[in-house]
Amino acid sequence: MITTQARRQMEEILAGDRPFGDCDYIRQRTHLHYRHRLLLLKEHSKGAHLLLTAQDDASGDRHHQVLGDPAVRVATDTWLSAVRGGRELPWPEEELDAVLETAAAQGLRATVPPLAEGAADLVRLHEAAGTWVWSEPRAEVDPLGEFFRRVFSASFQGLVLTSPGGRVRETLLRGAELLHELCPTLAPSALSHVHLVVVAGKKSSPGSVSPGSVSSGSASPGFASLTHPRIPGVIFLSPAVLGDAWQAAEYLLHEAMHVKFTDLEHTHSLLDEDYDAAASPLIRPHWNRARPEASEGWPLDRALTVSHVYTTLALFHSTVAARHAELAGRYGPITGADPARQARRSFDRAQYLLHRLGRHAERLGAGGRLFLRWLGGINEAFDPSPAPEGAYAHLVLDLYEREADTIRRALSRPDAGRADEDAAGLRSAARQEISGCLAVLAATGEPSGQGHELQDQDRVLTELESSGASFRDSAEAFLRTRNLVLRALGPVPPAAFLSPVPHRPEETVAEIVRAMVEESGRRLGALLER
Repeated sequence: MITTQARRQMEEILAGDRPFGDCDYIRQRTHLHYRHRLLLLKEHSKGAHLLLTAQDDASGDRHHQVLGDPAVRVATDTWLSAVRGGRELPWPEEELDAVLETAAAQGLRATVPPLAEGAADLVRLHEAAGTWVWSEPRAEVDPLGEFFRRVFSASFQGLVLTSPGGRVRETLLRGAELLHELCPTLAPSALSHVHLVVVAGKKSSPGSVSPGSVSSGSASPGFASLTHPRIPGVIFLSPAVLGDAWQAAEYLLHEAMHVKFTDLEHTHSLLDEDYDAAASPLIRPHWNRARPEASEGWPLDRALTVSHVYTTLALFHSTVAARHAELAGRYGPITGADPARQARRSFDRAQYLLHRLGRHAERLGAGGRLFLRWLGGINEAFDPSPAPEGAYAHLVLDLYEREADTIRRALSRPDAGRADEDAAGLRSAARQEISGCLAVLAATGEPSGQGHELQDQDRVLTELESSGASFRDSAEAFLRTRNLVLRALGPVPPAAFLSPVPHRPEETVAEIVRAMVEESGRRLGALLER
């Protein structure tokens, strides 16, 4: 566990270090970046010219409100990218010009961000943040609101803009309050980069997006929260992650750090000049289940932003672990995972990504290499028990345990009955997992008592196979198998998984674990998607 003093130091670094933590410095750089972009657009856009003129007489806070406004930034970025690349615009020039011209007029007379002026009910996320929450209805004449709706629809098929009301709205605001209580320096720093919070619902149609695990950058199945690199300054949350204030605080911080990273990308040389995400080396996140339709890893820019987020979440969960008893009377009990374990998991994932990114440092820009060293230094200074470099089996086992939890929840539903082929698939997967676990125990020399239990369980599965056991009986046997495997492999030191496999010196024991979990995940893919 990190000490109180260490947590405070880590928070000060993440929130205040220049150039990658200091929000005021990054905001100043962002302001200069967008002024420069508007200057380049001036000959194409009357609105760009008017907006620049309006900004000359504005204060620093007003600069941030107007040039940081999501509608202004999307219109500016889209138009300039098309001009430079000779590409066709996705929206008419007249519409983009109207966005900039409207923002210029509002910048002279309004006291709220341009996109916020059309809201009938302006909801601020927190008194210490300039962030506001999207709500309906909007003004009858609302060019920026209409533009944002079109941007949203084009970017996220399967999602709809909603107005958070009742419990969802209250939980969101209490989550922001709790985040400021837990991280009084980091919360305002991170949220200063967020201009708008959108609670997005799913369309009630075939193929729509459903709540679930975290996704960032696209509205993929399992949407819980996300940011979009081409819609800067906005975070999108599902009502599914607004169950209580603790969960809301975590997701607000998580996505705010992605938004902050986007600002860093715009203002620092994080990536090489010739960097192309499509041609980037890929880093495999072993804690995510492999999907046939997905690539085998994350490009370097994605790995950089996620390592930044996990480093921050390590601090957040460490703080929650230390203070949740003190704050439970005001914010309710924690209903999710154990925060101390979440902190360990976040440190592990950050360390893994940083080690892998270090192998590709030549593909980063000068700022990116400094950023990598900065994040690495934070983790090295504050991680109380880092895994050896190159270790990842514990990350795979984390996925393995979470998959078991997914199936356990599915079994609790009233419609849990499944076909005979599902029952057979569970039994087959369980036996394959026993075989893989026994191979790991043999290679690492771990106590044989665990092996005897697994062999007994294999005989139980054989008997179930011969009797054509029901889905429920097979599922219960499968879950017991996973518990036995986790009990056997959990105590294995991370360094032991780096040992070579006997008679196969080019392969480590970790590869056996990875193959076991991936093969089982493929067999259970349909069940895990339900």
